[in-house]
Amino acid sequence: MIKWPWRTQPPSAPDNYPWREAATIPLLAALSDDEQRRLSAMAQQVIRLKRLVPLQGLPVTPLMEARIALLFALPVLELGIDWLDGFHEILLYPEPYLLHEEWEDDIGLVHSGPAVQAGQCSLQGPVLLNWLDVRDSFDRSGYNLIIHETAHKLDMRNAGIANGIPPIPLREVAAWEHDLHAAMTAIQEEVELLGEEGASLDAYAASEPAECFAVLSEYFFSAPELLAGRFPAVYRHFVRFYRQDPLQRLYDSGLRFSTPQA
Repeated sequence: MIKWPWRTQPPSAPDNYPWREAATIPLLAALSDDEQRRLSAMAQQVIRLKRLVPLQGLPVTPLMEARIALLFALPVLELGIDWLDGFHEILLYPEPYLLHEEWEDDIGLVHSGPAVQAGQCSLQGPVLLNWLDVRDSFDRSGYNLIIHETAHKLDMRNAGIANGIPPIPLREVAAWEHDLHAAMTAIQEEVELLGEEGASLDAYAASEPAECFAVLSEYFFSAPELLAGRFPAVYRHFVRFYRQDPLQRLYDSGLRFSTPQA
């Protein structure tokens, strides 16, 4: 049995968590009854298989834990829980945190120093999150930290590197790469014209292919109408990869579309 470090008693069985209340967030409102049932079942597997480690004294409730598990399960709902086998721990900070990092600037000089992080992951390492940004991931605004980091983990399943191309059929790679790079170029041009605040999508998507895949995955699940309208070819690639169509869900559910901001 996993011993959760913030409790002195063994954890409740996952099926005793407040799943109905946990699912009452805008992000999940369009899911069908069957999808909601399967998502909750997969989230229970997440709790059984992953060790959630709160840091810096953060108190974690079963409701928080259940919602975190639901968000990890959403991107792999049709892929299967095995797609999350690249990590075993989730480290949860109370708020964005500082890590010492090295980075290379535009002219090739390497710098080092503390950098503020919302989340982070590596090939076989844990997923790092912070609760403030996780809490901001429950709506349909186009921002979702857990989906972002999960997308990186899925990306890394292809040859062990994050390059914006997750495991897809070889015949689809050229078109995927072409359309993803076209989206990056378009976002960068929009940022140069309007600035980061005026861009319709998060400018971070233009930084590199891996970040483009992760950022656009956030929009795919939490603002599909924006992604499909802006980059329909990328949206169709994501529908085939994730085996989900969040935009069709919105149509089927009758929910009004969100109005996300970059």
